[in-house]
Amino acid sequence: MISQRAKTGLEKLFPQYLEESLKTELHSSWNIQKVDVKKIDVKNFVMLTISSYDFRLIVLLHFSADNNSLKYVSDSLKIPSDELSLTRYHDYLSEIGNILCGTLKRGLFQFFPHLGMSTPNKLGNESLKYVESYPIDHAIHIHAKARDEVEFFGSLYVSSIGELDFDPATISKNEEKVEMGALEMF
Repeated sequence: MISQRAKTGLEKLFPQYLEESLKTELHSSWNIQKVDVKKIDVKNFVMLTISSYDFRLIVLLHFSADNNSLKYVSDSLKIPSDELSLTRYHDYLSEIGNILCGTLKRGLFQFFPHLGMSTPNKLGNESLKYVESYPIDHAIHIHAKARDEVEFFGSLYVSSIGELDFDPATISKNEEKVEMGALEMF
């Protein structure tokens, strides 16, 4: 069971953390909007999970390898678009997923000390039926769009066994700043 306060907190934190994860030198501003899951019409996603004894958060970063997102990644890596391999493109998006989940995990850690985080997996949309086969207590779907038409979608599915409750106001006050690329010791 997820409390209303936890739902409200995740609905505030998830879009904020996705925007922070997507920010780059050239893409410092993103328009983030809630969206109906039926509006997410892309072919692939990166999936990560954050798990506890009492709940599982399934985080998806939906993407299409279109010209705009390829340019976003090549610009972020400061390489020419024609030198960007699909493997490197997927690795970059997986790292965005790692940053997003790592930030969320650090925020929740003060309430739930037994958290684990998976490695990212790139999957096709045909796998969504398996994600949605879990008993989902709450879902959040957002659309992130930059000025130059680069867009990604994010989804957060909450599946709880026990009680999921936390005070979201406390997270933003006590959140520890970690430099990008720095290793976090567990």
